[in-house]
Amino acid sequence: MRPFYPIVIIGAGMAGLAAANTLSGNGYEILIIDENDHIGGQLLRTRDPIQPGGWSPDPMKSIGFDLIKRLKTAKDITVMPRAEVLGILPDRRLLVHTMDRPDTCKEIRAGRLILATGARERYLPFPGWTLPGVMSLGAAQILMKHHGVLPAADTLIAGSSPLMMVLAAELLANGGKVAGLADEKGMKDKAAFLPFLRHHWPKLLEGGWYTGRMIMGRVNQYPRTRVITATGNGRFKTTVLASIDPKGRIIPGTEMEIQAGALTVGYGFAPNIELGVQAGCRTGYKPSLGGWVLETPHSRYETSVPGIYAAGEPTGVGGAKKSWIDGRLAAMGILKSDGKVPAARHKQRFDATRAHLRRQAEHQLAYAGFLNRLTALPDAAYTTIPDETLICRCEAVTMGDIRKRITQGFDTPAVLKKATRCGMGRCQGRICGPVTQDIIRVLTANKPDAPATGTRARVPVKPVPAAALFSSKENNR
Repeated sequence: MRPFYPIVIIGAGMAGLAAANTLSGNGYEILIIDENDHIGGQLLRTRDPIQPGGWSPDPMKSIGFDLIKRLKTAKDITVMPRAEVLGILPDRRLLVHTMDRPDTCKEIRAGRLILATGARERYLPFPGWTLPGVMSLGAAQILMKHHGVLPAADTLIAGSSPLMMVLAAELLANGGKVAGLADEKGMKDKAAFLPFLRHHWPKLLEGGWYTGRMIMGRVNQYPRTRVITATGNGRFKTTVLASIDPKGRIIPGTEMEIQAGALTVGYGFAPNIELGVQAGCRTGYKPSLGGWVLETPHSRYETSVPGIYAAGEPTGVGGAKKSWIDGRLAAMGILKSDGKVPAARHKQRFDATRAHLRRQAEHQLAYAGFLNRLTALPDAAYTTIPDETLICRCEAVTMGDIRKRITQGFDTPAVLKKATRCGMGRCQGRICGPVTQDIIRVLTANKPDAPATGTRARVPVKPVPAAALFSSKENNR
């Protein structure tokens, strides 16, 4: 592994793959760093249970697999799997920790750095959500795609995520049963998609395909329904669901119990921006894009820190197509900045392609707004969380602890963290961070001077053995 690469891309999902393939063949040595042992992110995990022949209702999958195929034959692209970037030091020096050598770190300097770090699922805590057998939608997908294991013989799916029907179809394709699909949203909420139909008609076909699978699989669907509690002796066994009104308030008397082997939940996505925040990139709170995002004020997807670019979900949650477009545009911005745009007829094609992608990007941002409004939870979902419910699993911080501290004036993520240790555990707030920010936002909404502050991050942004940090200086002498 070289100590310097002209281009380093953090993240091998759709945005990272698109950027790498666009830059390939233009005289750069390109390094892709990813935490997983495969490339392609969650969407393109190698064990795809939907259709053995490789067909998928999502057309972006075939584009993604083609990108992987081309990347594997590119001689100027190096992939560094099972590695995590712990921090971005001055002059774009990256502190990299490899899982194959857990007690060591190394420094790699980037000429240009592209942050394509993706997003993570959001959660709505409820009593019993820490029981074994309760997991995220993505975790259930990983069990099947990567390990070929069902979460359980029968699985209940709940939340407001677009992944719910996808997971249900994958469970059915793998021989599992779906105990039910409890959706926070109703048909009226989803009908808001109609104005976007002109530019996103494949999404309608995709949704129709999944709906057909639900009908064929005889999956019971419960619209405008929320998980209230989960119970079990040592592991999940039973959940209580209840109907909610348009403002997200539980309707008394609608409670019902459902038994299942596993419960999967998800409430949309939060951009992974910690590395950008730690590097000093400017952020902004944009609910239509999923919350706190990295701002790219320059048309070339460059952040406020020169030489650091962002593409895909860190700039806003909007699906695989947005990430693919972002990756290509970020790479084309670098090519234009470096004067590597072909001359004459080829330059015209380059400019036309870039202009077309920018128009597509505008359409994807509009769709992102719909998607994030659809998955967003109403304020009542947070204000009605019982005091005894764990919010920070790592440090055993409850909703009651958070309520108490916010009333005492600890009303920003940073000071609340110091007062409660919320987010100081092993996951470093990756699970509880987004929901804690939402709780603060809702509980301080009536304050005229309510603070608007997001994530703070320091090196290392993820837990790492102390020996690895001490070794980095020795390894880079």
